[in-house]
Amino acid sequence: MSKNYFILTSHFNDLGDGMSLSYYCSDGNKPVLLTFTQQKIIFFIDTMSEFNPPNIKFERKKAGFKNFSHQEVDTIYLNYYRDVQTCKQYCEENRIRTFELDIHPTERFLMERFIFGSIQVSGDSHQSSSIETYLNPTVSPSPQLPKLSLVSLDIETGVNDELFSIALSYQKEDELKNIVLMKSDEDKLIHAELTYYSTEERLLKAFLNEFMLMDPDLILGWHVIGFDLMFLERKCLKYNIPFLLGRSREKITLDERKGVGFFANIPGRVVLDGPPVIRGAFYNFKNFKLETVAMEVLGTGKDINSDGGKVSEIERRFREDKIALAKYNLLDCTLVIDIFKKLDILSLIMTRVQISGLLIDRLNVSTAAFDFHFLPKLHRKKYVAPNRIDIERDDTSTGGLVIEPTGGLHKNVAIFDFKSLYPSIIRTFKIDPYSNIQQDINTLKTPNGYLFSKTEHLLPEIIENLLELRAEAKRQNNKSLSQAIKILMNSFYGIMGSTRCRFYHSDLPSAITQSGQWILQMTIDFFKNRGLEVIYGDTDSIFVKIDDKSLSHKNIFNELCEDIDLYLKQMLKDNYHVDSFLECEFEKIFDQVFFSMARNSNTVAKKKYAGIINGEIEFKGMETVRSDWTDLAKTFQKEIFKMFFESYPIESFIKDFINKLENGAFDDQLVYTKRLTRPLNEYTKNIPVHVKAALKINHTGPYRLKEVSYVITKSGPEPFTDEKFEYDYSHYIEKQIKPIANDILTTHNTDFDSLFAGKQLDLFSL
Repeated sequence: MSKNYFILTSHFNDLGDGMSLSYYCSDGNKPVLLTFTQQKIIFFIDTMSEFNPPNIKFERKKAGFKNFSHQEVDTIYLNYYRDVQTCKQYCEENRIRTFELDIHPTERFLMERFIFGSIQVSGDSHQSSSIETYLNPTVSPSPQLPKLSLVSLDIETGVNDELFSIALSYQKEDELKNIVLMKSDEDKLIHAELTYYSTEERLLKAFLNEFMLMDPDLILGWHVIGFDLMFLERKCLKYNIPFLLGRSREKITLDERKGVGFFANIPGRVVLDGPPVIRGAFYNFKNFKLETVAMEVLGTGKDINSDGGKVSEIERRFREDKIALAKYNLLDCTLVIDIFKKLDILSLIMTRVQISGLLIDRLNVSTAAFDFHFLPKLHRKKYVAPNRIDIERDDTSTGGLVIEPTGGLHKNVAIFDFKSLYPSIIRTFKIDPYSNIQQDINTLKTPNGYLFSKTEHLLPEIIENLLELRAEAKRQNNKSLSQAIKILMNSFYGIMGSTRCRFYHSDLPSAITQSGQWILQMTIDFFKNRGLEVIYGDTDSIFVKIDDKSLSHKNIFNELCEDIDLYLKQMLKDNYHVDSFLECEFEKIFDQVFFSMARNSNTVAKKKYAGIINGEIEFKGMETVRSDWTDLAKTFQKEIFKMFFESYPIESFIKDFINKLENGAFDDQLVYTKRLTRPLNEYTKNIPVHVKAALKINHTGPYRLKEVSYVITKSGPEPFTDEKFEYDYSHYIEKQIKPIANDILTTHNTDFDSLFAGKQLDLFSL
């Protein structure tokens, strides 16, 4: 009888009889461990190369494989992973070229069996220590996704590095459990959700026991790796307590990779840290503080939310009101769970695993996802791929075509775009690494002269299958699946243009982008031939001015799209002998749209505009949709464009807005929030404003400051707190109001300085 599981983590180990692969899995109800013994490390070398590394047992076979130069290669099988580095060094010293030596064995095992996250298991199991184990079972792909168990973790600490409490919110199917473990003067059960412990050591041991009883698949939290887990690990080390959170009580590994972030390796469990996970799901917020995200997503937040008084209030509650602290501690746990639920993060993550093949901890490695899809199909064509490090870096590709906008205000502007343009180009011109090396077989040519095989290709079929799957997902209103497929498909162009990809060749991204430029130009010519004015074009979108309002209805636009599709289809068939997979769509029509001049330039700004549809204003590339500008700028921009589109006088509005600003009406909107890309002590020369503010923060804790909120005062930049500041309003006028105002004032043949001629502004210069 077969059973279905979702793979959580993968591992390998060299044993006496060879390498062993293991996969911790779960069906949402209980975990299992799949173990595969006597597995081989596989890579390839040129057939003509001698290969005899010392003190290593290996097997060499001919299997009819070729490299991208169409030369025969042999397959090398190693028994132990520890021999890989020795073989690599031997081959480098003897100038023997290797292929696919850098593919991790746990991923190769899954990809060659077309197992994407979910796995069907057949065979006998046995109970090994604390977990059910399958030894060398039969495995195959599975379409099922279970509902995994989870625990949300949060700790509270004091200024003297004291552990106050640990909160856990556990969910498994319909089972819910909330507990808080807190340090106090004595061991005491307060109620079902709160227990006191007389020492930190007893508190830590209780936590580890409760955690193992819960036995979650997923660990959620907010900065849970860099703060909570690292703090607990350090405390356990202090008391000589083994910090064993793995599924079979293995040690865990916590580390920070410079410029990347914090990582946790916990065998059998996956840590989902709120901020990076939500960023990875393409959500944007003003900042990624738990309070901010909770308020925006849930409409509620923490019960201690002031930056300045948070630490002292936690200290006070620990001393005077432990029950209130327990509620605060637990609320942080439940807020994280509620945010994940509201944004449907878990469904998206697990679906992305099923679509990409990569396990959760590797989801953002897009080059590996491409390997997962492409390599098994390439192998069945009897070809092998290079190592990533061996790829030759040559010319970089051009980007998509961007037509300089016609500046100013336009009315009745329809936007047309091409559905999945780059994937459609790949399908149309059969662009992929395999068709590139097989270009002499039934050759086709792109508009810019790149050659590919019309019949020997792999990626177009992969994309076709994904598009069909996405269409079905949309029919079933499966938003997670649709989004996961979109993320993967949109990555394919960038991957083939990345020098970190083993399939990189400059012809691939160049053929795609230059074909896109040609398609956009042909579409612009089509509209011009119809007597319609194109005022802007960007990669896959075209803005067309419709002067006759009688044309402004959807049926006319859909007919135009059909005509464009037929026009391009005929051109591609006549000139390039290919079938078109291009599909033009009518997106929307702006009642009005405005393109401003580029700042400090005489050209019109590209990728930046504001338009109004049915009274609602949409901004693209402007301050309103950017996280590095203040709420003041966003408020001003929204209001001034509303006045502008409704033809109200904006000069008096600007003056009135600044008067309100100087009288404190917008004091709650003057906060900047910026990320710190490296530790503060590494900023030594030309220290930026936000770093100057961060240096004034009395920051404590085991993790470095990653983000700073600050304001500009008459004394310079200050970290934002709930204190009262003497704001430098002239700075905000010059840096936040003036640039936005000038975008529109130029259409009135004036500018901001002329508007305030005669008024002395003591502008603050940073």
